[in-house]
Amino acid sequence: MYIKKHISIAHLVAMSWKPVTGLVFAVAVVTIVYLDLLRPHVSVSMSVISGISTAISFFIAFFTAQAYDRWWEARKIWGSFVNDSRSFGRMVTTMFGKTGGASEIPSIQERLVRRHIAYLYAVKARLRNQGAEVYSGYLNEEDAGLIEGSSNVGNALLRLQGEEIDAAERAGHIDVIRMAQFNDMLSRFSTSQGMAERIKGTVFPAHYASMIRISIWFFVLVFPAALSEEIGHWAIFFSSLLGTIFLLVYRAGQALLDPFEGTPNDTPMSSIVRTIEINLLEQIGEKNLPDPVEPVDGRYLM
Repeated sequence: MYIKKHISIAHLVAMSWKPVTGLVFAVAVVTIVYLDLLRPHVSVSMSVISGISTAISFFIAFFTAQAYDRWWEARKIWGSFVNDSRSFGRMVTTMFGKTGGASEIPSIQERLVRRHIAYLYAVKARLRNQGAEVYSGYLNEEDAGLIEGSSNVGNALLRLQGEEIDAAERAGHIDVIRMAQFNDMLSRFSTSQGMAERIKGTVFPAHYASMIRISIWFFVLVFPAALSEEIGHWAIFFSSLLGTIFLLVYRAGQALLDPFEGTPNDTPMSSIVRTIEINLLEQIGEKNLPDPVEPVDGRYLM
């Protein structure tokens, strides 16, 4: 996720110079060929082209709005993970009673917190198609063996959390009401995970995006001819400018469309999980804390 409020023109050029160069070249070729060869034989109406450009503007606006909705929903989901995880850490460290066998409580609390950190890393790894090394460091050998081969590691870890909490209730460390509160929190984590997986698994209709891209290039190939009727070769400049705006806005929508792929525009899951990790480790008294995730090149968080 970009943390700067503005993106420089130089950075925009660096990201998009290839398609923009191709667009300018196509505009120049169309304009020159039309003025020098086709103008005596073909007439292109500006009023028709204006209608097409207006329609394309609406299509692109709808596309970028839908892409932003996906990106913003993903960010809200991980905001819920932050809030619920902090609440879970507080519940773990404050809601266990001083009953018989109380010496076991600190180890239970530490397992619950560390397993939850592993859970968050497992969800992130699933969304970004990463390996087990990102969460295995917080699991003991028994837990690692129990989840080995699971098709959904995050779901398996939630099951282990539920079993641990159930055992704590049967041992008298928490009462039934508090156990119900813990289970409600686990359900909240499961809901957030499912919402994130829904975004990950739902592909934006490819034919709609393809039609927008085709429409932009159709406009690029026709608009210069119509504009050159009025301003001659200056049509190259103005057509290239308008076409570049359409193209960059469309590419901005594409960049937001899949928010879990590990690109600069995505939801900063690595930074978010590290923040939760630090918060939870502090709650159980851990002194050796990891460093926060630093922005890449000072521009964006992963």
